[in-house]
Amino acid sequence: MPNTIYFDPSVSLEDRLEVVFNELGIREEKRTIIVTYLAPLRDKGPIFREHYEHSIRVALVARAIAKFMRLDDKALFYAGILHDIGKVMTNPATLGKTNGWTEEDAREMEAHAMDGWRLLRGRFDFTADVIVRHHMFQRRGYPQNLPPYTHDFSCDTVAEIDLYARILALADVYDAMHRINDATGGQALSGEEIQRRMLDSNPDQRHLVGELYAADILTTRIYQPKAVDTEPITAV
Repeated sequence: MPNTIYFDPSVSLEDRLEVVFNELGIREEKRTIIVTYLAPLRDKGPIFREHYEHSIRVALVARAIAKFMRLDDKALFYAGILHDIGKVMTNPATLGKTNGWTEEDAREMEAHAMDGWRLLRGRFDFTADVIVRHHMFQRRGYPQNLPPYTHDFSCDTVAEIDLYARILALADVYDAMHRINDATGGQALSGEEIQRRMLDSNPDQRHLVGELYAADILTTRIYQPKAVDTEPITAV
């Protein structure tokens, strides 16, 4: 999946990830767990690697949005970095499609939300409940039958889970629009086109999206990727 880049490529995603680990004070034990969850996406091949890199970018954007909104940036970082781990179970032929999606492809892809929830529950329960909900805000929201919350959370915590899922959805869609896929009509979009789509496709969050662009948390800036990238993946 070719993509345009909105982070300066002179600093690698993994270097950026290491900085955030340090800034958030995430202990080595937790870092190892997170990297272990991501490793199958990182190592399984180019199609899966793109979703590994997508996960890092979404984590960075979600954390930046959380800081802007004065929310728990560690919670949204965890949700971003782990939101797609269920895709390791997705058929690579489906995962790599950029257009021509069928109903069967959609069902195959949608399964990753529940797969990720199952992988995380029992260890990252709050995160599991956030990630399983972050696709509920799109035109064809899924999963159709949400699992019960992992705990008997208070009303305030349930509201927080739903809010964080909505923010995660913004970060996820923003990054996805920088990739050539079915959602972009199989073509690369300019930064200005992505901005218009973010505003038009999120009417309930239009004011927030506008503020995020004004604050340069979301940006119309585009860096062109290298034509050939044969460098090995550096472990986090």
